[in-house]
Amino acid sequence: MQQTEWYSRVLELPSVKTLVRLGSIGLLLFLISDSAAAADIHTILRNVRNIVYPLTALLLTISYIAGIFFIFKAITMMKKFGMMMTMQSQPGEIGGPLLYLVIGAVLIYLPGTTQITMASAFGQTASIFSGGQVNYTNMGTGSNILGYVGAGSLENQWADLANTLVVYIQFLGFLSFVKGWFLISKAAAPGHQPGSVSKGLTHILGGIGLINIVGLVQIVRNTILGG
Repeated sequence: MQQTEWYSRVLELPSVKTLVRLGSIGLLLFLISDSAAAADIHTILRNVRNIVYPLTALLLTISYIAGIFFIFKAITMMKKFGMMMTMQSQPGEIGGPLLYLVIGAVLIYLPGTTQITMASAFGQTASIFSGGQVNYTNMGTGSNILGYVGAGSLENQWADLANTLVVYIQFLGFLSFVKGWFLISKAAAPGHQPGSVSKGLTHILGGIGLINIVGLVQIVRNTILGG
């Protein structure tokens, strides 16, 4: 017991926290490189982009599991609602279970939901899930925003940097899109605080805009500059 208390006190020291942070940064730098040796900028940017795709797959898995959970929760709430109807004369709240069913279906079929929402917002059939797999380049790349890119090494580095930033922005948009549905699901809980639906819709619309950041930039550019 005394050894555990001593260990916890040591971890609270600022110097130890600094070492832990530095160690985490060093581990991250080691993981994003092909080996323990230093990598060039192209290798780093390529590896950073590759991290986004497994994170997207993980997010899809979490959403699928959460969707199943929401559907089972809706069925349980409907069962309780039916028992209350047989015991009481006052009607209960059926809006919560129905909302859980809708959110559960949306999270289970998240790729299709993303594509439908993208088509409704921008009128295009392409999405990051076109072709049956995750591909952020379906929505354009950072080099499309830059316009003409020369054949020099410096221009290629700028293009790689722009492509990496756009992929990250698109991933954050997809993360915001998923978070929006989770925020809306809070409105189905009994005694929920108001504002969950509006916050969820804001995240959904903002996420769709970030997923199609290349098209959104082009729309703004055409609106301001014309053509």
